[in-house]
Amino acid sequence: MKWNRNLPIGTRDKLFKEAASAYDMEHLVNRSFHARGYQRIETPVIEFDDVFSAINDVNLYRFFDKKGRLTVLRPDMTSPIGRVISTTGVTPPLKLSYSGKVFRANEELAGERNEMTQAGIEIIGFASIKAEIECITSAIAVLKQLGISDFQIEIGHAAIYQAVIQTLDLQGSDEENFRQVLQNKSLFGIRSFVESHPSAMDDFILALPRLFGSVDTIREAQALTENGVILEALAQMETIIEVVDVPEHLSVDIGLVQELHYYTGAIFRGYADMSAVHFLSGGRYDSLFAEFGEDNWPAVGLALNLDEIVSLKRRTLKEDASDAKTFIHYSLETTHLAEEILAKTPNSSLSFFDQLSESVAFAKKWQFSKIIDVSDHAVREIDPEKEVLR
Repeated sequence: MKWNRNLPIGTRDKLFKEAASAYDMEHLVNRSFHARGYQRIETPVIEFDDVFSAINDVNLYRFFDKKGRLTVLRPDMTSPIGRVISTTGVTPPLKLSYSGKVFRANEELAGERNEMTQAGIEIIGFASIKAEIECITSAIAVLKQLGISDFQIEIGHAAIYQAVIQTLDLQGSDEENFRQVLQNKSLFGIRSFVESHPSAMDDFILALPRLFGSVDTIREAQALTENGVILEALAQMETIIEVVDVPEHLSVDIGLVQELHYYTGAIFRGYADMSAVHFLSGGRYDSLFAEFGEDNWPAVGLALNLDEIVSLKRRTLKEDASDAKTFIHYSLETTHLAEEILAKTPNSSLSFFDQLSESVAFAKKWQFSKIIDVSDHAVREIDPEKEVLR
């Protein structure tokens, strides 16, 4: 088998209706963010490796340019935006929006996409919890505009995880092992970890895999710890949920850990019943800009995985009646008449076949609901499923 006829692992083609849906969705999301006062920013797909030094835990597509400098295909959009602010003289506070491709070299058999289309927002220079609330509110608004109603956004806080690993002084493989058992919500794994790393936080740590669900989970977590950092984090989570006030779409995960390590405050992920993976993520990252020699601008970001949302919509939504397609068969002499009908008929296209039988066969194959035949100057509607081919 010739390798150059196959796609690289984790990539795929989008054809026809799926490609059109993805294109329309990206534009709708961008318009939604623009309507909320965000300014669009675009960055190159290729960046120098140093731009992503804060997320070196992510598997990157790395390669050398002609001068031998190490470059990467961007794995996220937040770090490039940090680079823009540090190199262009643009000064926060800022409200930015973006969309584009990101790339991550996941394990070959992991079943994850290595190429994704992301759209999102970055709120930079605002320390107020209003920024977190705006991100979550914006996410809920755009998901509803996309026609997705069955979703949950889980709220967590990066400071909770950081407080645990600092209290236990976890480093290297110990920290990575703890992260893995927590992400997997493994009760056995957490129990084994606590046995080998006993501390005054044992009760709180042992409960982490089951501390998720309704807002009442926050009060349960508060009763298990006296750590000031964790209590402050839990209070922030409670405030966000109370202010956003859409309990049907919000839940809590005290043990939530994001894949990227630069988060410092409230974090969130979005799920739907028909989706195996999260399609929304974000949170506060107040220390990232220091990586670029800048002041520690406070910042909050939100990213939507548009490819997963397109797939979700295809699995859950029925085809709308407005999707019905019309095929217009015409002759050279009736070109102008065909163009007039095309202009006033939604979701229609011209046939370039000379014979009506060819137009009928094509319309059947591509599921056109009707044919308008103007080849003899008269206007005649034809049901392709009932037309007898000659």
